Order: sequence, then structure tokens, then C-alpha cells
Amino acid sequence: VMVLFKLCLLLTFLSIVSSTHFRGASISWRPIAADEVDGYFIIEISFRIAWRKGRVFCNQSTIDSQALIGIHIGSLSCTSGCINTLGYMSFYCTDFSEVEDWTAGGRTYQTTIFTPEFEATYSGCCWISTLIFGSDGDWDVLVRGNLTRREDTGQINSSPVSAMS
Repeated sequence: VMVLFKLCLLLTFLSIVSSTHFRGASISWRPIAADEVDGYFIIEISFRIAWRKGRVFCNQSTIDSQALIGIHIGSLSCTSGCINTLGYMSFYCTDFSEVEDWTAGGRTYQTTIFTPEFEATYSGCCWISTLIFGSDGDWDVLVRGNLTRREDTGQINSSPVSAMS
């Protein structure tokens, strides 16, 4: 009986851990300041992100309080040209749906890069299960930056900006 109880508990835990919850994200960056002689750049990272509401809870009170949510959802991790973590992906909720079971929001923060080219990723499991392709699968949101000066404008390069609603 005890073995059966432990097995049921384990299966319940595994179903919670591998629940399908990620709905999508977009990340952009822009230079704020640069010291090209000493080799560092301060960049601003902006992102929008959406989750299943059961995973990252938000309601009108959450929006009104302007509190960060999703403290447990991970970080934007450096994979090339930078060190460790560029920042955490906790965010301010701006939208939610009780009926469709989603939470969305965003945040902007600054970080320092010590090379003109960098790459970072935000990844995990699992996509929402209602997708036709890739449901319940792993996901990656990749950010690549090139902070060299553009020949056409003389300005430091920045990422294109896209919107997610």
C-alpha cells in the first residue's frame, strides 16, 4: 500500500512539473551607453511574455499592484559573448483571461555586456498542449546582439522591435 501511495505521489508530481504552460515571448534590446575603449556596453532588454494563467497567476489586483510575477520562471542565460545571466524573466502583468486561461505582461531592464557580440537564450518546457505543431515540446527564445557601429548611420546597432499582443 505504501509503495502504491509513493508511486501515485510521484506520478502526480511529474504531471505538475511537466505541465504545459508556455504561450510565447518576444525579446528586443537596444544600446543605452557604450565605452568602446574599455569594451563595455550597457543595453536595455525589453520583453513581452505569456503563460497559462494556472502557471503564472494574474488578475486585476495583480495588475493594479504593479508587482513582479513569475519569479520562478527562469532567466535569460548567456550562451556566447557575455557572462552568466543577463536578467530574470519575472514580469509585470498587463493582461489576463479567465476564460482562455492566460497571463501576459512584460518588463524592461538594463544589463552590461563586455563584448560587442552576444547571444542569450530563455528556454524550457513545455509549450501549451493545444498547439497543432510542437505541443508539449521544449521551447527556446534566442537573442543575438551585435553592438558594432553601423556604417550607414554611425550609430550602435540595435535589435528590430516586434510586438506581441
